[in-house]
Amino acid sequence: MKLFLKVFVVSFICFAVLLGCMFWLFNTHMKEDNEGAQSVIVRAEDLQPDIPDDIEKSKLDFIRENVKNSDRINVILQGVEGYRSDTMLFISFSPSENTVNIVSIPRDTYYPRKGFTGPGEAKINAVFGDHGSKGIKTAVSDLLLDIPVDYYVTVRYSGAAAIIDSIGGVPMYIEHLMIYEDPADNPPLKIHFEPGHHVLNGIDGVKFLRYRKATPGSGGHTFPDGDLGRIKAQQEFMKSAIRETLSFRLPAVMATAFKYVRTDIDLQDLLRYAASVSDIKLDGITFEMLPGEQKYMNGTSYFMQDFEGIIDMLYELYSN
Repeated sequence: MKLFLKVFVVSFICFAVLLGCMFWLFNTHMKEDNEGAQSVIVRAEDLQPDIPDDIEKSKLDFIRENVKNSDRINVILQGVEGYRSDTMLFISFSPSENTVNIVSIPRDTYYPRKGFTGPGEAKINAVFGDHGSKGIKTAVSDLLLDIPVDYYVTVRYSGAAAIIDSIGGVPMYIEHLMIYEDPADNPPLKIHFEPGHHVLNGIDGVKFLRYRKATPGSGGHTFPDGDLGRIKAQQEFMKSAIRETLSFRLPAVMATAFKYVRTDIDLQDLLRYAASVSDIKLDGITFEMLPGEQKYMNGTSYFMQDFEGIIDMLYELYSN
């Protein structure tokens, strides 16, 4: 009996120390308290959508009622460059259905804010620098007609490169010649990918994700629909990355993410969600684009959201 008590006590102490270290590592490296937040968002009035008819209103009522009873966890994942969100993904995960719906939000999406009238400040990618990651949650919830955004996950380019390397590289077939140089970037950016099959390491993977247009006169490919073309390429990259991650590499990817990802998810919730995510299959993951179209206003290109299309998207999402 004494031996049993000794073993139990020693085991309990070891477990407590291990758990304490885990919480310390999480709070030190991943847990974030609203990085960069300076002020509360006051949304401009012209963002408020006009619901066109009773049918759309009934759909919206249906969505909001189903949100209350849904087990869905909604996360905004953003890739950050400097003080702007370069990539934004709304990720909705259903533990009961083992499905993940990923919606790409163009960085030029129109999101006017009172008091912010400078060049480019009516684009959603400017929100992070002024309001932090929690401000991004508010902005995305606004765009999605007050659908709750439970958590944010923020990763910078250096972190994205490390995560891609932990996957072992991402296989991609590149259809067109990609050439772009920006000597003013720090460090200078140089992208050159020949058409064909590639396994992109971390540095090259980030370059592929950043690519949108060719250097004039280089002969490289420019996406005809600008940032929307880049988003489609990013989605193909993510599908390939997810395919690799869902293999035996998942533990290595999670370990790397601890170092580079910032989030407001509590550790105990993260562990619970991670256990559920391990059961997801590739065919349970879908990708789509925020409904809308590109338009020019006052000499600036914006992605103007289609609120009717957003209602239809959310209606389908919360009908399952």
